[in-house]
Parts: sequence; structure tokens; C-alpha cells
Amino acid sequence: MRFPSTPSLFLCIALVAGVGCGDDDTDSPTPTADMSVPGADMVAPGAASLTVLVEPEDGIVNGIAAGDGEEDITDGWSVAFDRFLVTVGDVDIHLSSDESVDAEAEEVFVVDLTAIPGAGLALWSFDGLEAGRYEFNYATPGAGDGSMREESVTQADYDQMVAEDWTYFVDATISNPSGQSCPPADLAEVGDATPNGATNARGEACYDNPSIRFQWGVAAETTFGPCEIDEVPGFVVTEGGSQTVAISIHGDHLFFNGFPEGEEGGVTRLAQWLADSDLNLDGEVTREELEAIAPADLAELDDRYSLGGSPVELEEMWDYVIAQFKTQGHYQGEGECPFDGMAHDH
Repeated sequence: MRFPSTPSLFLCIALVAGVGCGDDDTDSPTPTADMSVPGADMVAPGAASLTVLVEPEDGIVNGIAAGDGEEDITDGWSVAFDRFLVTVGDVDIHLSSDESVDAEAEEVFVVDLTAIPGAGLALWSFDGLEAGRYEFNYATPGAGDGSMREESVTQADYDQMVAEDWTYFVDATISNPSGQSCPPADLAEVGDATPNGATNARGEACYDNPSIRFQWGVAAETTFGPCEIDEVPGFVVTEGGSQTVAISIHGDHLFFNGFPEGEEGGVTRLAQWLADSDLNLDGEVTREELEAIAPADLAELDDRYSLGGSPVELEEMWDYVIAQFKTQGHYQGEGECPFDGMAHDH
């Protein structure tokens, strides 16, 4: 569900040298096409404008429930996100009828999607646009190359994002009152933990483990676009009109049972694989643990999963995390965007 938003930050993109952008003393990026009438602080009569939001999927804000619903995690686990930082920007638009007419907002922000309005936060704006239909593209780069901290992000978190050049940082917990971990027997380091008597499909022992946290910084630089919604590309601005579009970041792809093509309604969301990756049963799954596990090591990755179509080679479960994070970028809610030139239609 979407709600009207009140933009808290706009970046004016000067579409011709000399057009003012408020009180900012920094140089504004200049698009590659002149879409305004030359003159002192004048925009062409009838010129259009665009505002671009970044918005979180509802599951990032409100969590994902356990259950049998279309959007639920269906194997008993729920998830709550405490922090969901993303590096996003490099918005690029092209007039569909003339690709030489384009504009770019090069600004890149680190944003905590759990701490902004669910209806989105305005971060970029374009003025002086020629009327017509535009293609829409954006990126989720690393934070280490000229990003800016949006006020939803603490200075400490931002500094770490920059130092590590992360695209994402996620701090979340999966929970299940009757949850258990059944780690691969050859990799488990369970110490003196006592099995609960249950076993998985391979006969590996399970242990009570009702709450499991994960805190991951993920480098997953990705370009998205040209984006479309309901198979209609980009957006339209009319002469003298204004338009608002949204970059939408999803949070449930980590729990998808593969890399599907087609509608997301055909996807099953599962989290037991993550619980089984807690090799030492300390209630937290780390990057190091995932790097030690190959997909074939997990009994949960059975015929319910289809791992074809991954954007990266899946040698270890950390690769699986990176691959799913690279598919999270959407447009206008459920709109699709090819990522890194690959089709993204699900």
C-alpha cells in the first residue's frame, strides 16, 4: 500500500549552465542535453519536471510474516529488519523518441529504508524537461565512490559503508517459536549443544534455535534499466506538467526459492536454509559461515529451488546472498528493470 509522501530533500539538476538550484554552493551536475531556454535563471515556458523517490517495499518497513499468504514466508519463519541501508542513485533518463535528449542526476545516497516514509523519500529532481516519454535507469553502486549520507543513516553506519564500499547493509532477525537449525553435519560446530531429536531430509541432527540474527554488509554493485511498469516503459511528462516516479527496493528476494522469471506470485518464500546456515548455533549467521557452505551442502535446497538465472556463479551461499541482492531493484513498486543488462521479469 502506498501513501502520499512529503519530500524532505530535493536535488535540483541544472539543465543548462547558469540555472540556479537554491542555496547549495556545490556544483550541480549538468545533463548531456540542453532542455531549457538559455537565459538567466529561466526555464523554457512549458518545460516539464520530474521528481524521483526512493521507496522501501512494505516488508522492509513492517517485516515479513510467517504464513500461507502470497507474500508470507511459508516454512514457519518471520523476519524483521532493524536496518536496511542501500546505496542508490546515478539516475539517468532518455527521451524515448530521441536518445540524444537525456539528463542525469549523478548524486548517490546511502539511505536506511527502515527509517524513511513508507511512501518514499524524494531525493532527485529534474527541471526543464521536454515533453514526451522517457526511459528510466538507475544504479546501486558501492558507497565508497562519492556517496552522500542521507539523514536516515547514522554517521557511524555511513562511515562503515564507505570504508567497506558496500552497496547494502542489512541488520535483521528471523524468528520462529518452534524454530530449529539443522546444519550440514560435515560443517557443523555445535559444541555441547543437545539435538532436539528431529532430523532434516538427509538425517542430519536439528537443534532448537528460535531466533537468528544476520548483519551483513554486501557489495553488490548493479545497474538497473530501462525500467517499466505493466510492460509500459519509463514515464511520460506533458508540456508544463510534473511527474513523480519511484525507485523501489524489495527486501524479500533473499527468501525467494531461486531467480524466477514471470510474476512474483509464483515465487515461494523460504527461510529454513538461513537457519541451517548457523553452523555454530550461536543465534547468528555470519558471512564467514555462508562462505563455508556450498549450495549442495544444504538439505533445504531441494527440488523446491531453481537456481538457474543467477546473476553470479553460485559456488557458496554468500554468492547466493549477493545474487539475490543484485535483483532487489524495482520501479514504481512492482515494476521491472533489467539488471546489469539481464532480463528482470518476475
